Amino acid sequence: MGSYSNLNPWRYVALKIAVLTSSYPRYTEDGVNPFIHGISLRLLRAGNDVEVVAPYDPACRPWDTQGIRLHRFRYIWPERYHIMGHGRSLENDNHLRLLAYLLLPFFLLSACITLWRVTGRQKSDVIYAHWVVPNGLAAAWVARLRGIPFILSLHGSDVYVSKRSKAIGRVARWVFSQASAVTACSAEMRTTAIALGASPDTRLVAWGADPAIYTPARRKPAPDGAERKLQIATLGRFVPKKGFENLLAVMPAVLQHRADAHLTIGGDGTLMEPYRRLIDQLGIAGNVSLPGTIPWLQVADFMAQADIFVQPSIRDPNGNVDGLPSTLLEAMASGCAVIASDVGGVNLVVHHGENGLVVPPGDIPALEAALLELALDEPRRQRLAQAARQSVVETYNWDHVISEVSALLEAAVAGNRRRREQTV
Repeated sequence: MGSYSNLNPWRYVALKIAVLTSSYPRYTEDGVNPFIHGISLRLLRAGNDVEVVAPYDPACRPWDTQGIRLHRFRYIWPERYHIMGHGRSLENDNHLRLLAYLLLPFFLLSACITLWRVTGRQKSDVIYAHWVVPNGLAAAWVARLRGIPFILSLHGSDVYVSKRSKAIGRVARWVFSQASAVTACSAEMRTTAIALGASPDTRLVAWGADPAIYTPARRKPAPDGAERKLQIATLGRFVPKKGFENLLAVMPAVLQHRADAHLTIGGDGTLMEPYRRLIDQLGIAGNVSLPGTIPWLQVADFMAQADIFVQPSIRDPNGNVDGLPSTLLEAMASGCAVIASDVGGVNLVVHHGENGLVVPPGDIPALEAALLELALDEPRRQRLAQAARQSVVETYNWDHVISEVSALLEAAVAGNRRRREQTV
């Protein structure tokens, strides 16, 4: 565990845990949901036996999983049709692609077969599934057949799709009824999950960041004799719910007061070209960079160079919204002053005026005012940045997350053993 832990990781009961996920790093630098690997790795380092089951993807390459036994399953041929998971099954993060519906039976069958084999060989005590659909269904089936419990963590898109589709919602309701415990990373997600049939005991668990990796110590000084520009940054997939166009819209006003300001938006997606056109229309091309995807191993350095990190998320036209972006916590750990829209689980970790600024989603004047406030007031910016990092060091880190998850896993296994003893 990290040097910032106030916990003794060895106090946990050693468990054999099979993790089922539809997204997992496909190679060393992959930035697609690396936090799933982070959670699994910390469970392993807490003394548990952890094996991960995840779908194959054409981008998969051999990489050092740091002791995690990783099992990839294939579910279709040719390989290019492997689109389930890794952020590829949703169109613009709004709705399932038609091909995803066609592939779903094959995906579920292959997931169940692989999970069945892994749980048998490992003699798993418990299954830990991420995303209620489709993984929750496979986890529920195998757990039921094996006579072992499973817990479930929700991440946002799964709850959104379950809410929009009656058929998927019915599947989610059954999965929730079978789960020993459920976690959600935002109050809204928790409320929606409960409305879909999850237990009222669904646990609110904010994700974390590693302050030993994400640290202001990585910040590079300005070249000799050069004045350091005001660096503004954000990072994420180029999909509507991220609201990056609103951040671009306020840059002309910021540049009127801070001509040295520079905005970097890391990421890629279908909105790349529309963003490029908007930048040209606004006349800010000299002060904005779109470097494309930031490899996972470079994210910590990317964050450390920013003075201000902005998470301008919105509720998109279809109602989809972020849960709790891990990039926000990574920026806080990196010593950035943060501005974030009040969506999903943001208000769990950012407290307005204390360790960052929170603005209403889609409110461009409020976003502009907040960005100008931090751009023009360096002492306040530094105070908020220090408080943001301290909140991750003390609370919003992976040690805290693992303590919550481990307690749920242990309770699920203990409850299952009691039920077995009572039936003997």
